[in-house]
Amino acid sequence: MESNQEEVKRNEERFRQLHPDWIAASRLGSAYFYALPLLIAAALTILGSVFDWDWLPLWIGSLITLGLALLFVFAVFRVPVMLYNRFGFAIFEEEIEIRKGLFLISETLIPMTKVQHVELEHGPILRKYGLAELKIVTAATTHSIAGLKSEEAEKFKRMIGELARRTEE
Repeated sequence: MESNQEEVKRNEERFRQLHPDWIAASRLGSAYFYALPLLIAAALTILGSVFDWDWLPLWIGSLITLGLALLFVFAVFRVPVMLYNRFGFAIFEEEIEIRKGLFLISETLIPMTKVQHVELEHGPILRKYGLAELKIVTAATTHSIAGLKSEEAEKFKRMIGELARRTEE
């Protein structure tokens, strides 16, 4: 039993986490995304009550607004922390391993021989926090690691590119 626990601990240690600023960036992005439907539902509920609209009873509008408010709170305050705690990645000479998920955790192993190219993206929210998203492109799909400091992401981009070139030769 103890050897299993030691093995799990060694497994956890090999994974790197995202930068802690990613939580704040993710919260800001989620707030922008979920605020609009919440504001629309609240405005329609208020307008429906003021103008006595028959098609939107107050209790239905209130339930929808409450549901969206609860979703907003969960998506903005809880989900980024859960994703941060469950995300991990490791870069080895012959492969890249990415672990991610909210409720269902998936682990992906990307062989360096399958890497076609590596991209960096800096969206406005990530730039605000000095972060970048590293995208690893294979023939099948694109894998991303969003939430690295820009300098670190650039270093990983060059490292993965070099390792992918080396495995091709």
